[in-house]
Amino acid sequence: MPAVAETVLTYGEPGPNRGARAKATTWFAEEVEKRSGGNLKIKIMWGGALFKANASRQSIAAGVVDMGTIIPDYFLKEMVSFSLTNLPFENLDPWVALKANFDHMQSPAVSDSLAKQNLVFVSSYMLSNVIMLCRGDAVRSLADIKDKKIRGVGTFGKIFGDLGANLVSMSIYKAYQGLDNGLLDCSQGYMNASLALKQHEVTDSLTKLNWGIYSGLGIFINKDALARLTPSQRMILNDVGADFIDYLGQNVLKSDEEAEQRFTQGIDGHHLEIISLSPSDSAELYSASQSHITKWENEANDSGLDGKAMVENYKAFLIKYSQERDREGYPWSR
Repeated sequence: MPAVAETVLTYGEPGPNRGARAKATTWFAEEVEKRSGGNLKIKIMWGGALFKANASRQSIAAGVVDMGTIIPDYFLKEMVSFSLTNLPFENLDPWVALKANFDHMQSPAVSDSLAKQNLVFVSSYMLSNVIMLCRGDAVRSLADIKDKKIRGVGTFGKIFGDLGANLVSMSIYKAYQGLDNGLLDCSQGYMNASLALKQHEVTDSLTKLNWGIYSGLGIFINKDALARLTPSQRMILNDVGADFIDYLGQNVLKSDEEAEQRFTQGIDGHHLEIISLSPSDSAELYSASQSHITKWENEANDSGLDGKAMVENYKAFLIKYSQERDREGYPWSR
């Protein structure tokens, strides 16, 4: 049999080549190459080299790259089905969120919606629990949010606005400069991502909000690029996508813990005060989330989806994997 030429898929990633997500993306690419015997490779373009985060959906759909990371909060109308998992549901476990997200994204309704945009879902990323990084006065209670200049995104950011914050539109990759030059007082962030982006260098405190988990960003492939792969290559991509969930869940839990320890101990002379919101304040945040979940349901209905059914199914997935974890432990510990 003649040798089959290797296939190289280009991958666009808006984030830097460091931190938990970068490590996971590298693992994904290496695992695809290993399992295919070098027949299928992924070439990653880091740091928004080919497109910025707010152009990822259309760039992947148009074939600027074959694959890439999409953050749905930049495309609330087109990717309404995906943005469901960025709503503040009562779960703080990264692995549970990833498993529930994966099942949601594999559902026929979501797959059909993506196919119309020339996209196919491969696997889920996550940014873990939502935190608040501040320079100067810290956020010790919800009352402290009022009048602060805060970089917020998605539903979490909108609720900061509901609580009296002055929202500033800025990507997480520019938050360092915003905090450094005073455009921001605080920035919505995520534990290990904040370390990767070195935001501890320009902040004084980190507030754990104990409020939902941001799991709705993921790996997508151009539908035509997927169709060009052989059946065995497609199977490898599917298998690695499924295994990626367990790998990333373990990776995020570990890297979040390590990041918090490093922030507490201090990095090159930079120490962060770690604050945890009170249970009553966190409960108030969840209460404030309900109207936004209802709003999402209505927007999904307007897009031809069954919003209420999707919310109920996603809640059921969260319960299912929480019970599995409690019953059997995490997959890597079994």
